[in-house]
Amino acid sequence: KPKDGETHTSFSGGLGTFNTHQLSANLQTQQDAFDFSISLNKYHSDGFSSTAGNNEEDAYTNSSYYSKLGYQLAENVKLYTILHYIETEADYDTSSSDSLGYSESEQLFTSAGATFQIAEVWESQISYAFTKIRSYSVDSLGELEDDGDRHKVEWRNRITINERWNMAAGAQYELEDRRSDSGDYDENSYYADNTFEITPELFVTLGGRIDDNSDYGQNETWRSTFSYNLEPISSRLHGSYGTTFQAPNLKQQFGSKWYQANPDLKAEQGYGWDFGIESTFLDDKLVWDVTLFSNDITDKLSAEWAGPKYIYRNIESYESYGLETSVSLQATSTLLLQANYTYTRAEDDGTTALRVPKNMFNLSVNWATLEGRLNLKPSVQYIDKRNEYGGSAAPSYTIVNLAGQYAINNQVTVWTRVNNLFNKDYHEIDGYNSADFNIMAGLKIDF
Repeated sequence: KPKDGETHTSFSGGLGTFNTHQLSANLQTQQDAFDFSISLNKYHSDGFSSTAGNNEEDAYTNSSYYSKLGYQLAENVKLYTILHYIETEADYDTSSSDSLGYSESEQLFTSAGATFQIAEVWESQISYAFTKIRSYSVDSLGELEDDGDRHKVEWRNRITINERWNMAAGAQYELEDRRSDSGDYDENSYYADNTFEITPELFVTLGGRIDDNSDYGQNETWRSTFSYNLEPISSRLHGSYGTTFQAPNLKQQFGSKWYQANPDLKAEQGYGWDFGIESTFLDDKLVWDVTLFSNDITDKLSAEWAGPKYIYRNIESYESYGLETSVSLQATSTLLLQANYTYTRAEDDGTTALRVPKNMFNLSVNWATLEGRLNLKPSVQYIDKRNEYGGSAAPSYTIVNLAGQYAINNQVTVWTRVNNLFNKDYHEIDGYNSADFNIMAGLKIDF
């Protein structure tokens, strides 16, 4: 953030394979009681066919504008307003025999609010946000125009009860209206989160939320976490337990061009927990974490093909459990090694869940040299095979990526990013293409 009277400006641009190009411009300034930031971004790619078996290009274009204006009205009162606009155009394939899909969308997000320092121990914020979304698409099923608004009012507070107890609490009201299908809902919510320092070694959080939905009634959820430092062995125990509730959105209830309506959908409900230990070695240069986790969801929302359209249905029982482990090693002052592995078993109504890999592994190296001016970051990702519709399995795959940047001076940096370095032919979702070898390079200038 600039100091008072300063203005920071940056420009960035890049070119790459698939006729990809991106441009961005950013400005931040602080002038007396005012602070202002603005960002303009443009991205385009001719792309590649999203469906296996097609050879045409599926182009994508994204243009966005973001600005934020703040004003320090008084020592304890600050006002702000935000404007964010996004416009997209995209080609898509509905099947291997239908490659002429086209869509465009506009999203407008605006927000305004005020932050009050009511007392030394009490900060309060009130805000209003409005979101408008418009989309249009045309393909073999015809044309579809979708138009919707969302309004949200929120009152948020952060209170220091005493040296060992902090609380965040608030209330919000949200109204969503989709005029294209006459669907709408509103929801009142109330929440509180507490952080306690029980002892110098033990920290506990306890929070709860009440949601009163016009379609699904009142529901309560809660979550608690803990962290306990084991100083003699340079370790920390950590864990959490919480409940969940997720009401279906309007698209899932009322459908769209590619989705049948299902007004009888139930809301998702469930619980989850995790427990792990983090340990440090070699004067904190090596950090190792191992965590067990489990999730149990009733009436999980899931899209299924029901020809000629998809439909959202409830899966009576969804269970997942597994283990996550990560390692970080600061080998030297300029070399950082990081790796993580996740093992997951997931079932829908007693059968293997769709598109959940049993094993995932990531490895990355971050090397800084030439007094920090050159930074190189190669990475490897492995994804195990996944269960697909009809009992088939999407094959496992391994891809290698590489990113790098070089600071010519304090203002000018050149960068590059290479994805799928060895041109691996793989599919994240069975039947849909993923990008071949692709590279992008560009320049960033700071003022």
